[in-house]
Amino acid sequence: MMSRTAYAIMIVFLLFIQQVISGCSTTVTKSLQKDNMHKTEVDLVSRNLYQSKCVLCHELPKINEYTSDEWTSIIDYTHDTKAARKFITIEEAEKIKSYLKSM
Repeated sequence: MMSRTAYAIMIVFLLFIQQVISGCSTTVTKSLQKDNMHKTEVDLVSRNLYQSKCVLCHELPKINEYTSDEWTSIIDYTHDTKAARKFITIEEAEKIKSYLKSM
């Protein structure tokens, strides 16, 4: 049977471990939230590119009408014209492609 002192020490130790674990999970959660915020910002920039650049040449198709692979082919095909290159850079096309593939 444990003495009261040993029991008290064990409780204090377990509370300490709980605090350490809670502190670690908060740090991980904050890091994940920061990553998600950055991803959201990138998605918004890419979405704005899609909405502002692609509409210069044609109506915007519904995003869910095509698969990721189809979007890759579509963007590569449509950007491979002199007219499209006047309106959109390769970097912008890649951002749009990534955005559409992630949807």
